[in-house]
Amino acid sequence: MKPLIILLLAVFSSSLVFASEKQDYKCYVNSTDGDKIVFYRWQVKEYKLKVDSLPGRINVSKDNKKFYIRNVHECVLINETFTLGRAQKLDLTRLY
Repeated sequence: MKPLIILLLAVFSSSLVFASEKQDYKCYVNSTDGDKIVFYRWQVKEYKLKVDSLPGRINVSKDNKKFYIRNVHECVLINETFTLGRAQKLDLTRLY
């Protein structure tokens, strides 16, 4: 009985860790300051909600200039490659 309880506790605790796991994402967006790549860290389970809430959000660039996100073209994990060529090109320039 004890091994079963220990196994159940291990499975339950690992599912809690995954539920609160955060990932780093990069999003290719159109903003009031042009096309940009912006970075976020979100809980995995909230990914869709967070992406959907980006339009209309105010961000601040490295030079402290405020801009609004108009639309989100694509979001991927930080180490993945964008599918859109424009996003890939911008990602390679690292000028964001």
